[in-house]
Amino acid sequence: MTWLAFVLILLSAMLHAAWNLIAKKNTMTVPFYTILCIMGALVWLHVQFWTPVAVWSLPLKFWLMIAGTITFDVLYCFSLVLIYRKMEMATAYPMMRSLPILLTVLTTAVFGLGSAIGWVRGIGFMVVFAGALLMPLRNFSQMKLSTYLNWKMFYVLLAACGTTGYTVFDSQGVKIIRSLYSDVSAVTVSLTYYSTRALLLSTTLCICCCFMAEARKVFRDYWEKRNFYPVLAACCSSSTYILVLIAMNYVTNVSYVQVCRQFGLPLGMLAGILILKEKSAVIKWVGVSLILVGFAISFLG
Repeated sequence: MTWLAFVLILLSAMLHAAWNLIAKKNTMTVPFYTILCIMGALVWLHVQFWTPVAVWSLPLKFWLMIAGTITFDVLYCFSLVLIYRKMEMATAYPMMRSLPILLTVLTTAVFGLGSAIGWVRGIGFMVVFAGALLMPLRNFSQMKLSTYLNWKMFYVLLAACGTTGYTVFDSQGVKIIRSLYSDVSAVTVSLTYYSTRALLLSTTLCICCCFMAEARKVFRDYWEKRNFYPVLAACCSSSTYILVLIAMNYVTNVSYVQVCRQFGLPLGMLAGILILKEKSAVIKWVGVSLILVGFAISFLG
């Protein structure tokens, strides 16, 4: 993993925490996420007109990757809505970001995607995961299995599966374009992929919302109240994932991307505490410390 990839993912983590804060503060809904995706698609639509990549002539394998990423992103969207209705950001955000570490490592290992991560970095990944497991707790007495085996955590697991799925499919989609257009810059490839992905994802979510009476009502409320928070969140969201897609060109295994994105966990917790006035606890700070230590091991190992 290069320093460029590290810096890109670090900036991405900050923006990711920002849009999740906006979503939590303004009630996360499917229409909110849909508007977020639509705005991202519109902002980067121009890429379709100047990219040297013949997008609509790409092979079937590429479109299967796109179909996979859209499926898992929709799963992530619906899970996120349930989570932010029932859980605090300081509790939910760390779990949603940490579980994909192990899930991505497992997926890449089972399907042979990318190079092996090595045992030292593997230890770092586990330390990050252990820290994340502590962050949803209020005290050390809650460190028991029953704390994690409930419906709220099931929704978190679904969101984590969604994140893992779309990350893996996206990394493969970007690789397909890179293999066919090796002379095109990594930035152009990433922008092309994101623009195509955003167009199809926003279309899929719009179709879903058409069949949901509650979603149609929320859309009207956003318009009547001139609520521009989804637009602000869209700027952060689209920027954060473009940075991730660019970083994917500079790593040998997408698991590195997942673990480095965990830098957003302390930021998400601090945002929840300072802005949303959520409660802090010693155990949460222990969790943050473990995440930072594990992050250092993963990057320097």
